[in-house]
Amino acid sequence: MPNSRALVIKSIKKGETSLIVSCYLEDIGLQSFIVKGVFGSKKPKFSKAHFFPLNIINLNYSYREGKGIGFIKEVKSENLYKSLYSDIQKSSVTLFLSEVLNSVLKEEAEVNGDLFNFILNSLYWYDQVKTCNNFHIKFLMELSKFIGFYPNIKNNDSYFSLDSGTSSKFKPLGISIEGNELKEFKNFLGMKFEDLNLININNESRIRILNYLIDYYSIHLQMFKTPKSIEVFTEIFK
Repeated sequence: MPNSRALVIKSIKKGETSLIVSCYLEDIGLQSFIVKGVFGSKKPKFSKAHFFPLNIINLNYSYREGKGIGFIKEVKSENLYKSLYSDIQKSSVTLFLSEVLNSVLKEEAEVNGDLFNFILNSLYWYDQVKTCNNFHIKFLMELSKFIGFYPNIKNNDSYFSLDSGTSSKFKPLGISIEGNELKEFKNFLGMKFEDLNLININNESRIRILNYLIDYYSIHLQMFKTPKSIEVFTEIFK
């Protein structure tokens, strides 16, 4: 049976003792598994903690292509987060990003090692840093690079069209970003994760940019759904 590193995307309780778990695997991409024996036993075979959103685990699994749900035989923690689940702001960001990835990865059918490594390395970094109010913004921008619609913005242009994903000197039809918000948008694009805390931006502007990004994803991905956690999530940063 194969082994693979995997990122937990979503878990749903099934019956009294089991979970249906969606994972993004390094070797086969997005796949759902049934995990038996999680609940209803004094000594469960698997810990619920293994299947928290965006946890990184190592799976021993069985799966037949085209047969739907697979089975998890063994699971081990690949990495123990220090702060993603204990810090209320970070745990809210984690839940939000898991919802985003649940939509995004449904359209990313092929195995993508660069995407897998980007997600893992970004989470490792976020777990280690003390605080970063701008992580989710930068994550969404960089994620778009791996799925085909990274913003194409020229420095001298005055508008950015969400529909075309490109900038222009003249105001386009549809939703566009302009003025100071475009300047802040460009700043995020040019920043590395390590420098995000240097961006001087208030919460209102951060929320507006986040909403632009949600609209941007909605336009370019047919199966994208606005995360349900976004309303609670934005309150955390006030």
